[in-house]
Amino acid sequence: MMENPKLSLLGQADTGLARGVCGLLGGLKHLTLWLLGLTGLAGCFGLIFEYGEGLADISLHEWGFMLLLVALTWRHVHYSRRFGYGFWRGLARWLGAQGIVFGIGLIALGLIVWLSLEFLGHAKFLNELDLVGKEGDVQGLALALLAMYLGAPTRPRKAAHASPEATSIRREPTLSSSPDKEVSL
Repeated sequence: MMENPKLSLLGQADTGLARGVCGLLGGLKHLTLWLLGLTGLAGCFGLIFEYGEGLADISLHEWGFMLLLVALTWRHVHYSRRFGYGFWRGLARWLGAQGIVFGIGLIALGLIVWLSLEFLGHAKFLNELDLVGKEGDVQGLALALLAMYLGAPTRPRKAAHASPEATSIRREPTLSSSPDKEVSL
């Protein structure tokens, strides 16, 4: 295997700066997804308790949502433990999946608004859309459950650095100098 030549001081500063900026942007991406996920979950519970009457406010499909949410949360925790994710990594997957689904929903809503204003020239079409009806609530809750289902780990987490025992070393065959020893491979 050929080794990389040592970088100059300017090259090291350049690669370090690029690595730092990429790390910062990756962290901002994850933070944004987590905040979107929290916002989406808060919106789901805002839909459920919209009238402020406690348990009397909950309809049958909202009870179903909460029961499925508990079951999917248990599934997520079980798979996170099984596949070696810690609490924070499991929570990050959960919130990230919620954030992605909520972000896709916001983009779809923005496209609907943009297309209706662009091609119709007015917002009359938006008044005809029933975005606050029961079907919209069920769709929003179903998307949150879908994100919960898809956010669970499905395979063991990759180790950041492979252990020396895990890496295989190719050994070249050697010939022994004594005539009574065999050739080892």
